[in-house]
Amino acid sequence: MESLLRYFDMLCLIPKAPNSISTPEILEKLQNMRYAVDLRTVQRDLVKLSASPLFPIANTENTKPLRWFWIDNSSPMQLPMMSTDEALTFKLAEMFLEPLLPPSVRGRLTGYFDLADKRLKESKFEHWIEKVGVVPNNLPLLPAEIEPSVLAVVYEALLKSLRFKATYQAVNKSPKTYEINPLGLVFRHNSIYLVATIFDYTDVKQLALHRFKDAELSDRIVLVPTDFVLNDYIAQGSFSYPVDNHLEEITLKLKVNVFLKQMLLETPLCAKQKISDIDEKHYLLEAIVTNTKQLNWWLRSFGTGIEVLEPLELRQAFALEVKALSKMYC
Repeated sequence: MESLLRYFDMLCLIPKAPNSISTPEILEKLQNMRYAVDLRTVQRDLVKLSASPLFPIANTENTKPLRWFWIDNSSPMQLPMMSTDEALTFKLAEMFLEPLLPPSVRGRLTGYFDLADKRLKESKFEHWIEKVGVVPNNLPLLPAEIEPSVLAVVYEALLKSLRFKATYQAVNKSPKTYEINPLGLVFRHNSIYLVATIFDYTDVKQLALHRFKDAELSDRIVLVPTDFVLNDYIAQGSFSYPVDNHLEEITLKLKVNVFLKQMLLETPLCAKQKISDIDEKHYLLEAIVTNTKQLNWWLRSFGTGIEVLEPLELRQAFALEVKALSKMYC
């Protein structure tokens, strides 16, 4: 019985390629687990396990000491077997969460994704993926192309909390080289943005990954601004792009049509939104919202379905834009 338990623990100590572990390292870890074994016993066990088709493990052969690893394309050992619920979760992760994962992690999960496919084929969830979908809330655009070497450096820098040097080309500007302090990644529509600071400055910037021309990892530790938390930064509306670069709440009053009235009753602009009748075809909507460029884009998207009544400054801005559009199209 002890041998069987030792075999399982030994198999769990062996990483998947390209990582590996030496025989003496396995021995040390087993001894720390209170197994009374010597080097020859561990060597014998490893040879026995690697000879079985059940356990696709191999060694480096030409190194001293030998280093052991699970073969890269081997299916992960399942004890207990992956449940159908777990298989469905892995499949959904493969479909929708894969871009969020570092490349090294994605590679190590391939075996689990393959195993999930096999498990789903044997279950009642076999056709579930064909019955669910995700539709973007905006015009679907092709994703921006990112240099693979840049992506690899950015993920490694984030994982290790290290800075990197990179050439970045902002819109309508010449490329410049910076030392980047990476703070986090934000996936917005079909683009990935690196939230970061530059050199030793503390002002936080948003850098589109597809605008990086190259990147090289540094050995300098990341400088994080005091009290910076990525989720707080997002929650404060930084990716909604506040007007004049500062957060300000406004009382928005809109004249909306029947369609928009129904839509905004179902999905309100804010918790204390109010809608009242103006006439048979129009309604007054009142809501307290943050004044952002994203709000402006949203208001424009409905054309004549929305009329901005207040605040006056916003109404005047729309009036000027209408005049410019009229001049453009007449």
